[in-house]
Amino acid sequence: MGKPEHANTDLGQSQPTLLVKPSTLSGSLSLPPSKSHSMRWLVLASMDNTPTRIEMSEIGRDVNSMIKCLKKLGCFWDGSVFKGSELLGTSQLLDCENSGTALRFLIAQAATCDHEITFDGDQSLRARTSMPLLKSLGVEFNRFSQNAEYPLSLKGPFAKDVVVVDVSKTSQYHSAILLMTPRTNGFEITTVGEAVSRKHSELTWDLCKLTGAKNLGEPWKVVCPDVSVPSDASMAAFAKLANLPVKNPPSPNDMIGHNLDVTNLRDSNDLITPMAAWLALHDGGEISGAKHAEYKESDRISKTSQLLAQFGIKSKVTDEGLKIKGNQIPTRPNQIVDTFGDHRIQMTAILLASICGGEIDNGKLHEIAWPSFLEQLIECGLKVA
Repeated sequence: MGKPEHANTDLGQSQPTLLVKPSTLSGSLSLPPSKSHSMRWLVLASMDNTPTRIEMSEIGRDVNSMIKCLKKLGCFWDGSVFKGSELLGTSQLLDCENSGTALRFLIAQAATCDHEITFDGDQSLRARTSMPLLKSLGVEFNRFSQNAEYPLSLKGPFAKDVVVVDVSKTSQYHSAILLMTPRTNGFEITTVGEAVSRKHSELTWDLCKLTGAKNLGEPWKVVCPDVSVPSDASMAAFAKLANLPVKNPPSPNDMIGHNLDVTNLRDSNDLITPMAAWLALHDGGEISGAKHAEYKESDRISKTSQLLAQFGIKSKVTDEGLKIKGNQIPTRPNQIVDTFGDHRIQMTAILLASICGGEIDNGKLHEIAWPSFLEQLIECGLKVA
């Protein structure tokens, strides 16, 4: 395996800061399309050689990175219609940028090929491991650095009869393996560990069944319906923190476990940062069941606590979450707020700064998942400079 080209690893590292002034917000927000649904539909559509219309009201950087990678592998996308293909060999680097979902899903897809495919991502993604998935797949791979997992090349084809997947830290490995099934000869799936983000695995299998799947591990001919991607329930946590109503709330069937009133986050660890901030401003509480949040774009348990501390908000890190006292008042940070290259931490920081003011690093980091977030807040009265 040869030496790869390099990805642009500075996403979230060298962006201009954002100066937020104390503001009074009013109006309402439109949530972006669900990234979880979008990613799964794109992978499924990549296995259907007939056109699939996929409607998304806006496309964040994570979803766009998936689209760009699939296009390099031979798929077609014109902004609304997607057409899949057999995965082509490519000498081009698959740069997943900030997206762990894109990386894990594409690793499993690439594992079914008999040609070498090379992956990379930004500094945040390079710090996140996919070794358990690679070991489950049993394919040849090569790391090009002793200090980082990526860039990484792999070469299939996948040939296991039984796949054992650890579901205790993330559901993405399990979902990736479910989604690769149509490109294989079939296999038995065994899960180990106490499952987290269970609704995401359930979503994957539900969408697989909508395209023709019958039994776990049994390949099927993928026939994708045209889809309109529902709004992202996890992003409603930011609307709640901003005290703004949502114009397009997702239906209960599309919530994927993101219940904003439940502080056990076993199935919804993406909520930890905005929920912690909301609890601090209101009645306080304890967030539990979020141990797996340590493996996200940042260690979201400790980094959430550090974010709050920058605004003078006290919290206590526990083994699986945070304890937060209520009725705290944020104070303007004396220095630029560090958001640790994590878009959900950056978005929470913007909303805390809307109360007391502050200068936020990585002023465009929200574009990873919600491109119009800042624009909508400005329309609702957010003052920025």
